[in-house]
Amino acid sequence: MAQQGDYPSGRGPDYARAAGFGPQDREPVTPPQFRREPLPQAGFTPAGQPQYLPARQPEPEPWPAPQPPRYGQPYQPAPQLLRKTSLTAAEQFWYVLMCIGFGAGYFAKIPAKKAMADFGLAEMTAAEKFWYVLMCIPFGAAYFAKVPVAKAITEMQYGR
Repeated sequence: MAQQGDYPSGRGPDYARAAGFGPQDREPVTPPQFRREPLPQAGFTPAGQPQYLPARQPEPEPWPAPQPPRYGQPYQPAPQLLRKTSLTAAEQFWYVLMCIGFGAGYFAKIPAKKAMADFGLAEMTAAEKFWYVLMCIPFGAAYFAKVPVAKAITEMQYGR
């Protein structure tokens, strides 16, 4: 049992109740802006509300069946998509010349090859993937170089 000296200023657990601040049998007072109004009765329609049912949404189309991965299978390009299969002698010369100066020719081809890999037209080597990520670090330079090539690929007319 609590004694007089156990509480500061001699106020015990019954002090608040005696002062009229304890739990009592009256309802709590709620400010008018927070009071809940009774819910409207069934069949009640507020003025200005539409009197029709919402439109029914069509059923979404099902997802296509997932395709199994083609790991270990040789790459098969799209039929009659690519007509040129190698560089001309002049192109080979200039490519080698471009690669001598800090590999500029090699680094310039990586974003284009990444765009083609995104469309399934080429496969990147591990080194090309590494350099692509490294080239994307400073402000996404390789990504922004890839975008025009990807756009050109989407505009290609297949089989012509």
